[in-house]
Amino acid sequence: MFQRFQSLVLEAPDRAALIDGRTGAIVSRRDLLDRGQAMASALRQAGLTKGDLVAVQLPNSVEFVATWLAVLQEGFVFVPIDRDAPEIEVGQILSHFGVKGLVYRGGQSMRSVDSRPPLPSEARLIKLTSGSTGLPKGIVTSEANLVADCENIVSSMGITADDLNFGAIPFSHSYGFSNLISPLILQGTAIVISNDYLPQSIIDLCNRFACTVVPGIPMMFDHLSNVARGDGEFTTVRTFISAGAPLPPSTSRRFRERFDIDVHTFYGCSECGGITYDRAGAAVERGTVGAAMDGVTITTAQTRATVRSASVALGYFVDKSRFEPFQPGTFTTDDLIEARDDGEIAITGRGSDLINTAGKKVNPREVEQIILQMDGVRQVKVYGEPAGARGEVVAAAVVANPDVTREQVREFCRTRLSLHKVPRIVKLIEAIPVDERGKVKRAALAAL
Repeated sequence: MFQRFQSLVLEAPDRAALIDGRTGAIVSRRDLLDRGQAMASALRQAGLTKGDLVAVQLPNSVEFVATWLAVLQEGFVFVPIDRDAPEIEVGQILSHFGVKGLVYRGGQSMRSVDSRPPLPSEARLIKLTSGSTGLPKGIVTSEANLVADCENIVSSMGITADDLNFGAIPFSHSYGFSNLISPLILQGTAIVISNDYLPQSIIDLCNRFACTVVPGIPMMFDHLSNVARGDGEFTTVRTFISAGAPLPPSTSRRFRERFDIDVHTFYGCSECGGITYDRAGAAVERGTVGAAMDGVTITTAQTRATVRSASVALGYFVDKSRFEPFQPGTFTTDDLIEARDDGEIAITGRGSDLINTAGKKVNPREVEQIILQMDGVRQVKVYGEPAGARGEVVAAAVVANPDVTREQVREFCRTRLSLHKVPRIVKLIEAIPVDERGKVKRAALAAL
């Protein structure tokens, strides 16, 4: 990847690579390479050698990309950490994985580590995800995995070197890394850097710099849909992409009605990168997440999605002493899917999300689809709440108009669902609690 970027610099050294949305400052390809090489020198002088783990906790910034270039040049292993993670969580990550170096807003720091973790020699990026024990789990990827994922993405989405990406989604997350950082490094697709999802800011920055592609999350599109007419239109964007969490059909419709353009759904997971893409737009309104991406084959194993692609990661980094490899090029997700005759894929739920109520299994997606048919309901999340000997009871958190009542929700479900699927708990709330990726905070739902 480093050599690919060096070639881009030789071809057009003064071409923009990164644009600061706040100040308008432009960093050229040559400037970015110079900053990456300076960072590589600083990390070497600090004592890092090939194969050492380098954690990075930075906002979307030139420094984030420069550090990735330094990692590529020197053969370090990159461990991006959420920009908002508290200090105690950062410390746990460093200890859990045996990380030697940390790059953060205040500079760099080095730690003494007992031994180098047992990772494959081709390991280059570790994506952090929640583990079953409460401690994080790492997903280990190689440069070959990242290149394949990027090529699948730009081919399926039609993203070229002449496009300009709007970069508000976090660089540190799998989605932002794959859709923003990799296309910049591998084909020179420039990025306008931002660190907020404020609707007016998104519209203004996209128009000011003539952005053509906007990767976003459902929360962002929901907020944009509420922008009053007369407060701005997108003048240059041709492709809006939604990933990170399910896009509600109502949000898809409202966004199209407001801006006269569709949102394209992108479905993937950290273990294997991009899986499907909605090439036509508005797939969620058809009940799907689009069709398999270029370079990806999807089959089913007992209704779960099995992905075959060169983008599938190497395996799980459980802790600093244990690496668990995947079957090369193959990963079976926890998502339950249904393949349509037209090649599009419908996600019908997650195996781990099934609610066990008195010995009967309930798919929360089925209940959600029923409640979303109610007039006045805008969003819903169905989940299981602990209920002693019963196991769990079905609970529904509902965002709806003021005239919708709890009993109306239950009655609507009673006439359309088996009794054990009807929510015993209905919470009427103002907004579904989500993190900065748009994923639902389950603990926050249970605490409401």
